Amino acid sequence: MQTQEHDSILEALSDQALSARLRLKPLEGNPLAVSDEQLFRLFRLARSAGNEHRRNSLAANINQRLLTRARGFARKNKLVPNLIGDLQQASSEIAMFIWVRLLDPDKTDAAFAEKAFGKLFEHRAIDFLRSLRVAQREKEVSLDDDGRGDDEDNSSSMVGANDVLQDNVTPEILAARKQLFDRTNGRLLEILAPKEYETYVMLYVGDYQVQEIAQALNVSVKSINNYKNSALAKIEKEFKQ
Repeated sequence: MQTQEHDSILEALSDQALSARLRLKPLEGNPLAVSDEQLFRLFRLARSAGNEHRRNSLAANINQRLLTRARGFARKNKLVPNLIGDLQQASSEIAMFIWVRLLDPDKTDAAFAEKAFGKLFEHRAIDFLRSLRVAQREKEVSLDDDGRGDDEDNSSSMVGANDVLQDNVTPEILAARKQLFDRTNGRLLEILAPKEYETYVMLYVGDYQVQEIAQALNVSVKSINNYKNSALAKIEKEFKQ
């Protein structure tokens, strides 16, 4: 049985040397490949040390591995086109669902991921699938309810019912931001500072309140608003047509 290198050995590598190691695929059995668990531990170490460049590089690598796992999960569970329109969207949504939990302030999922990343992914991907199915059932019930009752009741309440359905399922601004985020997460990791990225993910993907994010990041509410505004400004500049 092969002994895994201590995290400190990889942590001491130059950025170039570490990048070369990260290009090796763990599933191919290469003894020098970095496991998902060790990669995530290195990410947390870099994050704690305030090493922004390495933190972003490691996050991008984690994201690619999450997307690879997510594509396999989406295919296996036939998410496309039954629940989500296309494979890229499904993969991105699963990856971001798990990222939010890996960054959760209670650290439970993060600690689990450091020891069994694959199992953590499977558990949370199943949670994601369940939430999709619940949302689909609720949408079907809402649509069925719209079709019941006499014509007068339907005509008087149709606008309100449709407005509620639209607000709950596809808010225009949130959907646009989320779709942009799903398509360009790797680029966001490059252009946003760590706390800007974490604020953006927790606010627009995790549905956290500003006060909760401030507590999680141990900063003031004013700082969170500054991170949010800075992130949105950078995103607008980067992706402006």
